[in-house]
Amino acid sequence: MPDAVRQAQIARGEDRLNFEWPGVPAVRFLDYARNGNRSRYESLSFGRRMALSDLVLAECVEGKGRFLDDITNGIWCICEESFWGVPAHIGVQKAGSGLPDTAEPIVDLFAAETSELLAWTVYLLGAQLDAVSPLIVPRIAREMQYRILTPLLEREDFGWMGYSGARVNNWNPWIVSNWLTSTLLMETDEARRVASVFKAMQTVDHFIDPYPEDGGCDEGPGYWGRA
Repeated sequence: MPDAVRQAQIARGEDRLNFEWPGVPAVRFLDYARNGNRSRYESLSFGRRMALSDLVLAECVEGKGRFLDDITNGIWCICEESFWGVPAHIGVQKAGSGLPDTAEPIVDLFAAETSELLAWTVYLLGAQLDAVSPLIVPRIAREMQYRILTPLLEREDFGWMGYSGARVNNWNPWIVSNWLTSTLLMETDEARRVASVFKAMQTVDHFIDPYPEDGGCDEGPGYWGRA
């Protein structure tokens, strides 16, 4: 890694030292159902994830352990969230829009991205996190299994999966990429890992099969890039 890149990443991590992890109040989650505002909650949620990413990468390139306590705080905050996604996407739950029903985990774009972020964190820094506390990695694994891996393996009613026969959009490959990473890095049961990878392949076929021959995306170039 070029020294300039290394120093820049460490500097971003240093900016996050002693980071004050923002709370995510229930009333901010309710903003979307009440008045259509999604930015207030999303700024809090995305801010947490960007801070954790900066800290993880800084620790990876420096390797001295000085970012680990802040990483632990970030992991714990995210694991405590009722929903890893955003309020604008919660309406597909049986309870409808409003607060998330923790008894019915919903997998949206940002829940899947959060899962991948935590999976890479464990892959890159699992041993160091175990030295902080042996409870951190198992907590991540439990949350990921309940919120992401089990629902995706067992359910077919998420619209983005395409099992209803309706045309799917960029959510499909976007989420599948996060799903595959999370499965390969965190699923310890071999049979479930194989079944999940096979289902992910089937699911992304629902996006690829009807794609036009010219490769054009009617959702625009930004989403074409994501897909």
